[in-house]
Amino acid sequence: MSELIQQNNNRASANWQLLASASALALVANMASQAKAEDADRPTVWIEAGAQLERLTNGQDSFAPPFVAELLQNPFTSPRDVQRPSRYSFGQEGRLSFAPEGSDWNFSAAIRYGRSNRHIQTHEETPRVESAEAIVSIPALGKYGTTAVSLPGNRFATTAFQMHESHMIVDFAAGKDVGLGVFGGHGTSSFAAGVRFAQFTSRSKVQLDADPDFHVEYKYITTFAGQPAFIKLPKAQWNLYGGKLEASRSFAGVGPSVSWDADAMLIGDPERSSVTFDWGLNGALLFGRQKRQGHHSTTAHHGIASQNTGALPTLYPTRSTSLERSRGVIIPNVGGFAGFSLRFPNAKVSMGYRVDAFFGAMDGGIDTRKTYDRNFYGPFATISIGFP
Repeated sequence: MSELIQQNNNRASANWQLLASASALALVANMASQAKAEDADRPTVWIEAGAQLERLTNGQDSFAPPFVAELLQNPFTSPRDVQRPSRYSFGQEGRLSFAPEGSDWNFSAAIRYGRSNRHIQTHEETPRVESAEAIVSIPALGKYGTTAVSLPGNRFATTAFQMHESHMIVDFAAGKDVGLGVFGGHGTSSFAAGVRFAQFTSRSKVQLDADPDFHVEYKYITTFAGQPAFIKLPKAQWNLYGGKLEASRSFAGVGPSVSWDADAMLIGDPERSSVTFDWGLNGALLFGRQKRQGHHSTTAHHGIASQNTGALPTLYPTRSTSLERSRGVIIPNVGGFAGFSLRFPNAKVSMGYRVDAFFGAMDGGIDTRKTYDRNFYGPFATISIGFP
């Protein structure tokens, strides 16, 4: 997990640096033309680009066949702990806005996209049993000896987990500045209505291999050919377990959306440059379909080294299940943001924190349907450039 977070942090750092460099260039260009901007008309077209580092609520059921309970008695790490979905996602966003000259209306199209990957494998084992001692003692026949019998083996547990996740949110909206004069008139307040489309996908693979109860037993013989004897013969026994799961899950939906965006100037001159506090709320009702496809199987075999045979009796038959589910759903979505912006007549740099929650969006179950929320929350930064 630490390696994944480090990789995500490295990617995030590089993108934040790129964003910061672009911001600096935009600001320099803006300040260089500030004198002319005062006399120019306000921009009617705005292009915005940005990035976000989001914490994910991305739950789903863990693959845990019956033999997992035996792993915990040794103890080995539970495969459930290894199968934790990605916690962070890094993505990009963009927006195109149009505000007709002389009108309080504005129209916009926006898109956000993010993805995350998680790869992890754990392997734990006990010290190997390389050999065991066999003893043969028959005093009446003058027999006594010890022999090292090769019985290589040990207890072990291996869990391999992979998961790929992506999400895309697209908004089309028409809004109107209601002109509430927030905090003394130096601010805006806009209500908008439109359509939101959201698509979430995830693919996961799990491979479990374990022998949680390898052990050496001894068989004792006290007589041989009618004579007293002490014979001690080792015998290794084990249970080999295996499990595999592959699953893909998705949701795609579209529906009406509403939002309220507002800002209030903290310092500066709105005709030149200013710093504002920004905030907003949004909500949507998405009509769509949840899908879940997958396959999982488990095996278990019992082995005895002294049998000297490749035939291993089966503890229980191989179990293999393929599932496919699809269900129409209505998903509520609510969100909000807060942040600060450095504004110029034809440019803006914003930073803030955003939350978006989609309730019951994904079918995270294995054999039966079980819904999980898909939530995103974390910092974002954007650059906006206006054109007349």
